[in-house]
Amino acid sequence: MNISKDEAQLSLEAIQQVQKDVRRSLARGGGPIYMMLWGAIWFLGYLGEHFLQPALAGKLWMALVAVGFVLSFVIGWRTSTKIRVPGYGPRIALFWLAWIFYTSLIIALFHIPTQPEQMGLFIALMAMFGYVVMGLWIWSFLAWVGILVTVIIVLASTLMPEYTNLIMAILGGGTLGLSGLYIYRSGR
Repeated sequence: MNISKDEAQLSLEAIQQVQKDVRRSLARGGGPIYMMLWGAIWFLGYLGEHFLQPALAGKLWMALVAVGFVLSFVIGWRTSTKIRVPGYGPRIALFWLAWIFYTSLIIALFHIPTQPEQMGLFIALMAMFGYVVMGLWIWSFLAWVGILVTVIIVLASTLMPEYTNLIMAILGGGTLGLSGLYIYRSGR
């Protein structure tokens, strides 16, 4: 079977158009709104962890995560009809539910992390693993966000441990929030 240059070019253009349509559809869905929401939660949570007493910071995190889960459910409910790529919305939701289950299981069974101050970094690293997987699966931009925030986590926690939470608030939460805003604006 021989394909002419024109046929090959048309096929490549069709593939590129499908990729563009998928990205636009995802940008119009809840993904970027989730990123902005969780970027704000990271910002407030890590800022609280830097400035507040540990017990109060823990309560702040619990409240922020509870609000984040409720708002994530509402966002998913409201944007589920906007995603025009069949099957992606439910698969994305199931992926993050599986992520929550397995991350919780690792923490419960293996007591990882062993110190309370490491918990935020562990969950952040696991979340960035989720972003990398989503990026490999859906859109490479998400993988790059995951890699960038992972580098921030590693550098901050090893080079400036006393400022890790402040760095995570500004650079970690900021990267998530601004990346969500970028995706949202690029899909409009």
